[in-house]
Amino acid sequence: MKSVFLLRVAVAALLSFPNLSIAQALYSYIDEDDTEVFTNIPPSRPVRNLKITGSPAPQPAPAEAGQKSAKFDPIIEKYAADYQLDASLIRSIIAQESGFNPKAVSPKGARGLMQLMPATAARLGIKNTFDPEQNIHGGVKHFRFLMDNFNNDIELSLAAYNAGENLVQRLGRIPAIKETQEYVQSVTKRYGKTEPDLQLQEQPEYWPIDQFVDESGILHMTNIPQPQ
Repeated sequence: MKSVFLLRVAVAALLSFPNLSIAQALYSYIDEDDTEVFTNIPPSRPVRNLKITGSPAPQPAPAEAGQKSAKFDPIIEKYAADYQLDASLIRSIIAQESGFNPKAVSPKGARGLMQLMPATAARLGIKNTFDPEQNIHGGVKHFRFLMDNFNNDIELSLAAYNAGENLVQRLGRIPAIKETQEYVQSVTKRYGKTEPDLQLQEQPEYWPIDQFVDESGILHMTNIPQPQ
């Protein structure tokens, strides 16, 4: 398996804020070419074994959900920060779960923006699942629990959010359930749309880390050899 490491930071920002970390979060995953990737940029397409280390920098909402999510953004940002999760990931979950309809009810009885089951809501202390703030608070708290339980593996956490943590814990993988597999793929795809410019190329072999500053003043650190 090949490995790729990509890191992009703004030199101007680093000079202006000397205490700013180079990368607020690192993403690791295996792409469709079976390449193991480590980067500070979220993937732009479905990947395997997606994990996040650190605190992701705030990302804009996916374009198709932006307008619908706007009125809920303050609540999403608040609880995403409280539980150290990426607000864009929470938006992606809500977009998939309810389409930002706070009154949504699924055939199985899940309710509200983040589609909390009554038993889950009760366990989280949520009294009104149709109240946007209570629902988002409960959903984010529950997803933080899943991320902690599955070692920050987003795909397994999403699978557990959809199919239940006990099943995923027992299997140690995404269950072979069509609904769950499509759910994980759809949410990660929505989440990936926040960074559409990422281009991952197949590498013939491992290359030493190189760094350079482009014409826009952006510092790049990469193992992809640069033209001389």
